[in-house]
Amino acid sequence: MKPTAFAGTNARIRVYESNLLRNDQFERMLQAPDFEEALNVLKDTPYRNDIEQLKETKDYDLMLVNELQRMYAELFSISPEPNLVELFSLRYSYHNLKVLLKEYFTKNDFTTMLIPIGKNSISTLRQAVETSRSDDLDQEYLTSILEVKTDYEDYSNIQSIDIILDRRYFTHLKQLAIKIEDPKVLELIVLYIDLNNLSTLTRAISQKRSRNFLTTILSDAGSMPIEELISLGSESLEEAGKKLAEGKYREIVTASIRSDNQELSPVKIDLATDDAFMEKMKDAKLEVFGPMPLLAYIYAKENEVKNLRLVLVGKENKLPLEEVTERMRINYGS
Repeated sequence: MKPTAFAGTNARIRVYESNLLRNDQFERMLQAPDFEEALNVLKDTPYRNDIEQLKETKDYDLMLVNELQRMYAELFSISPEPNLVELFSLRYSYHNLKVLLKEYFTKNDFTTMLIPIGKNSISTLRQAVETSRSDDLDQEYLTSILEVKTDYEDYSNIQSIDIILDRRYFTHLKQLAIKIEDPKVLELIVLYIDLNNLSTLTRAISQKRSRNFLTTILSDAGSMPIEELISLGSESLEEAGKKLAEGKYREIVTASIRSDNQELSPVKIDLATDDAFMEKMKDAKLEVFGPMPLLAYIYAKENEVKNLRLVLVGKENKLPLEEVTERMRINYGS
């Protein structure tokens, strides 16, 4: 697809960007004395219509999911390449597959856990889970479903659903990027997979997970040799940090090492990897043609929702300001 095919879409993206929350708005929310005053900051934003109801219900999760659902539906309708939007909505589809497969095996009703976001409807996913067939889903979805079913038939371990689908998600994600046939998109997704591997590895070392667990959970769809990552699983957080700091992501790793004990910090590396990806997205924002501005906007909106949830949770539960701010991601808005 020619880069100029996105000219009209990117023009609309610029308009959407102007409605993203700004840094000063987040700062005013953080400095607000209570939950209600924090909500009042949103009165001149796209969230304005929900404010008064939220003061009564405090159901901001529903508001934020509805906002994301609206965004994804709009972008699927205007993008000349729907697979681009699916790159970011895919994680919701895989979340729903986890829920539906657990329903299928346990015969329990987990409807309230489903999230109505994705290229395909929940009913389409449900039918595929029940029949292992679909005329609407890409083969990657069916491959994921069949792998889970085969594993469950052999081991009857419900926890394996999450592990298998987490790994399959990244494989599917890369296949989508390859299908789009844009080198910048593929480079971005490989970076995303690498950064997730770094975070997953750090948490696994911290939790003293086994080599077998790492073999199952780490994705081989990135650029970092999977065997090297698995071998680091037996190291301490200090030694793993030293070795990873010699690789291609040295800046991220170095920023994630605690100054008091020189250990890799799971919290710090989650923030550092998210911020590194956001910086990549900020560069993409400046492009005039091609698909990158659309991807940058989706990521920015997702981060806006994460930050809003953090602030509102903090205000509702009267958490210390420092505890909230240290978990917030870089804001894309000005």
